Amino acid sequence: MDLDDGAFLAKARHICSTKAAYTTRAEANTLVKRAGLLATPYLCPWCNHYHLTSYDRARAKAFNRRLKRLLRVQTAC
Repeated sequence: MDLDDGAFLAKARHICSTKAAYTTRAEANTLVKRAGLLATPYLCPWCNHYHLTSYDRARAKAFNRRLKRLLRVQTAC
């Protein structure tokens, strides 16, 4: 089941607010290595900080692509 754009943005905002934010990719990578996590750092287009995701590469790229597109549309209005 796909979310409509409004629900998707609400979900993305909630995800961002509940995740730890890192100022650099190196900082996020250090945590991943030290904790032995199976996660990948990504730059959040919502808050411009790095978060960790457990999504596989394709799913993470699709999520970020849609979020960036919706944020561009939102700021253009």
